[in-house]
Amino acid sequence: MSEVMSIEQLKAIAQPLIDIPNFDNSGTIKVRVQRPRLMSMAAQGKIPNHLMSIAIGMITGKKPKKENMSPEEVIKHTVDTIELYCRACLVEPSYEEFKDIMTDDQKFAIFSWGIGEVSALDSFRTNKGNGSSDNNGETLSEKTE
Repeated sequence: MSEVMSIEQLKAIAQPLIDIPNFDNSGTIKVRVQRPRLMSMAAQGKIPNHLMSIAIGMITGKKPKKENMSPEEVIKHTVDTIELYCRACLVEPSYEEFKDIMTDDQKFAIFSWGIGEVSALDSFRTNKGNGSSDNNGETLSEKTE
């Protein structure tokens, strides 16, 4: 049986260092991040009101209907989502410390890291058929040899 890990060991696993683009995209810098805990943030009132609907959508899986949104609203929603993830993921420096000098590439790198494991499951979330078995015959796999 393995020993209980120390809090330092647990933090090192839970809050890894990742590389994000530096300020002129000629290299990288390291930041400490953690996986977003949106439910915890919402329960503590730490999500700004203008981002609450985005967080609720991420938790419940229900996305706003973009067909009812103007192009400007779609862009604002996307920017707000990226900001929400940066706020939730950045540990060191904190988002508040870093936000005024962050580049768009840096924000997107943190967002991409934050959704990395979630987006890997996207291929399993489609329901093209008449149920979860996708057995309506409209989508066929490639022939194997």
